Amino acid sequence: MAISGPPKLSLSQLLTRLIVVFFLFVTAGVYIQSYQLTLAGINQEITRTLTQTSRLLQNVFDSRLTSLQIHQNTNAASMTLQSMVANEDSAALDDYFIEQEQQDVANTPDFRFIAKDDRVLWHDGSSLFHGIDREQLEQLRLQLRGINRWALTTITTEMEQSYLLMRRTPIVFQSSGKLGGYLYVVVMLNGNFSFVKSLQRASGTQAVWLSADNVTLASTLSSNDDIGRDLTLPAPGESQAFRHYLVSQAKLRIAGEPSKITLLSAQQNDNVVALQRQMGINLLLTTMVIIVAAIWVNRFVQTRIADSLEKLMRYTQGARSRQRTLPFAGSDIEEFNHIGKTLESTFDALYEKERSLQDLFDYALSPIIVWDTHFDITRINPAAKLKLNYDEQIHASSWLYDQFMYAITPHLQRALNGTILKGVNIEIDRRVYRWNLAPLMVDNQVKAVIGQGQEITSLIEAEQQSQRAKEAAEASARAKSEFLAKMSHEIRTPLNGILGITQILSDKAKEKEQKDLLGSLYQSGEHLLTVLNDVLDLSKIEQGKMTIEHDDFYLQDMVRTVENIYTPICESKQIALTIDAPVAGDTMVYSDQSRLTQILFNLMSNAVKFTHVGKVGMTIKLVESGEQTSLHIEVTDTGVGMNQQALASLFDPFVQADSSVTRTYGGSGLGLSIVKSLLDLLGGEIDVTSEPEKGSRFMVTVPVTVTHAKPAQAVEADPFDPASLGIERVLLVEDNKINAMVAQAFCNKYQIDVDWVKDGEQALERLQQAPYDLVLMDNHMPNLGGIDATKAIRHTLGLRVPIYACTADAYGHVHEAFYQAGADYVIVKPIKEASFIEALRHYTFTENSSS
Repeated sequence: MAISGPPKLSLSQLLTRLIVVFFLFVTAGVYIQSYQLTLAGINQEITRTLTQTSRLLQNVFDSRLTSLQIHQNTNAASMTLQSMVANEDSAALDDYFIEQEQQDVANTPDFRFIAKDDRVLWHDGSSLFHGIDREQLEQLRLQLRGINRWALTTITTEMEQSYLLMRRTPIVFQSSGKLGGYLYVVVMLNGNFSFVKSLQRASGTQAVWLSADNVTLASTLSSNDDIGRDLTLPAPGESQAFRHYLVSQAKLRIAGEPSKITLLSAQQNDNVVALQRQMGINLLLTTMVIIVAAIWVNRFVQTRIADSLEKLMRYTQGARSRQRTLPFAGSDIEEFNHIGKTLESTFDALYEKERSLQDLFDYALSPIIVWDTHFDITRINPAAKLKLNYDEQIHASSWLYDQFMYAITPHLQRALNGTILKGVNIEIDRRVYRWNLAPLMVDNQVKAVIGQGQEITSLIEAEQQSQRAKEAAEASARAKSEFLAKMSHEIRTPLNGILGITQILSDKAKEKEQKDLLGSLYQSGEHLLTVLNDVLDLSKIEQGKMTIEHDDFYLQDMVRTVENIYTPICESKQIALTIDAPVAGDTMVYSDQSRLTQILFNLMSNAVKFTHVGKVGMTIKLVESGEQTSLHIEVTDTGVGMNQQALASLFDPFVQADSSVTRTYGGSGLGLSIVKSLLDLLGGEIDVTSEPEKGSRFMVTVPVTVTHAKPAQAVEADPFDPASLGIERVLLVEDNKINAMVAQAFCNKYQIDVDWVKDGEQALERLQQAPYDLVLMDNHMPNLGGIDATKAIRHTLGLRVPIYACTADAYGHVHEAFYQAGADYVIVKPIKEASFIEALRHYTFTENSSS
């Protein structure tokens, strides 16, 4: 049996209850606020009245004491009184003060006495009426030390403890200026009805009384009066408000100092009572207004809002029960009318969207399926039925569907756990479909899984073909790299012999004709080496191994290098060379100096090679554009030039203007291609203009950074002196006889003895038998190669003899492997005398640094 919940409330009932609760809270708030405001006003009025009364009583009290002290001072200054005191005439003093009291009874103290020579000289006898004899007067005289100041003192009589206000003033003889005595005036506070009555009359209050130590000293209250019957004395320090009276109390200040005497007063409270009565009337009227407003609002909600809500509810129920919503009839309330119109447009949009989704589901070419949590199909589109041969009417599954469900069920299980799966490849009847699966969540629980498939058979085949092509390309690149490495080594090895022997023969040749022939042979070898270097540079660029190394350098250094190299070449061809470089000598830029120099050499070499008559020019300048600084290089010539067809493929590798160029001038056609690739790495650009038989113009722009810091000045090398090397014995490790002969010839030229071995194993044996100053190590050798032999020398033998690698491998990874093995220097074959001398200089520098 289902348990029904609490009854549902309609919006009108809920609004009615909310309004009632709202008005209750408003009423309570108004009551509380009005009560607090009124109470605050009453308290403020009471406080103000009590404060004013306390101040008034204090002022009256002070005025009373001031009148007494004025008369006291006047009497003390009287020459008549001074004469009586000097003569100690008591009878005359009695007559004098009786006459003073008759003249001004209101300002007469309760009693007086005069002290002279530390004794009571005279008293008016009134102290006896208060129970104070002459002995007690002596006590009072001794208690009062101050002069011309009122003081509160107490004395115990036979009846009670009496509180007195005393003041003494000196009697100074005017004739001699001597102190004749003191005049004492005393006000008795106990039972001093006349004193409190004068305070009552002056302050305009209904009653006044004095108290001290919780004891009433004097009061104008009487039990027969109406005030006395209505009032009770408040506790000390408190003020009370009775129905018709306000009672205040305050500590009296005597001579500006607080005292233990409390002055209380009672006054009528009619204004406060009237304020309280007005508060009650206002609260009653407010309550009536709120009740009437609540009844009216409740009736309005029941009649207007409830009807509009009912109309809106009927529309929503009707829209839910129909496929297409009916027009909303409208409402008198603007908000409800807006809600109805919004619902109408929303229902229409939902219907259109649902129909569009259904059309998309039905007419989609990709299979779409919705499974429940038991992997049963709840919805399937026609494309999926066709691909899986699924009959929805009879719920019969084909072998294709069974095969498909067997493959996709593990993935559906993961989707039921809340995982979104993408790229699930399922093969159906030799066709591959890629499925995306997503869970459908309701209240954070998976209720179903939707999947969409897309046929990717052709894409898979294309990926496989692309992978095979990629593998083939990588294999081809590796084969090309290995071929170039082997070609470099195989070419450089004999080239080392050609150039080395040519240099040796050139030094020994005596006749000019022989030197010229040997020079031509050397130039041919240099040309072959240049072609080989171009091929290797292109290979590095294609493999992405060409590196750019930025550093600061002087522009003029690069300009002088070009000028020193190409000036003699142009002079030998009888063509002019003009160099325009308007750059200050101390201008430094941040870029790759070696690559920029290589670009200049390639452009200048082409210009010189293709120019027979006229001139070759080079212009270098710095151009600033905003925050960017660029290096502009322009190389011009008056050579053979090119047509527009040749310019289109000018920067392609292994391409020259036409076949006749190769036959006439030679070259590999790689120079400009390398220039273009280097500029791409540097972020620069190149442009060319040319006309046949008129020459060419190459314009290069490279972004650079102008710096101001100057690098350390290079120490100028001392002139090379072979005798100062200190190298006596060298171990040459080389398997090629010609290369060994070249190396021996260079060493013998500088009086260095050479022992030659053909592999690394023989080198290790020799190093164990005799010490050597230097080891020249080849790389590719039988039995034990150069890198492994270097490691053995360092780690197995533990020798620190300098090892210079002499290898035909031009690739950087071979050089790095030598350095990691322990080599100190790398010489690249073919060995030139200049590079050999540079290696010897390095040896000298290293030895000097270590020593």
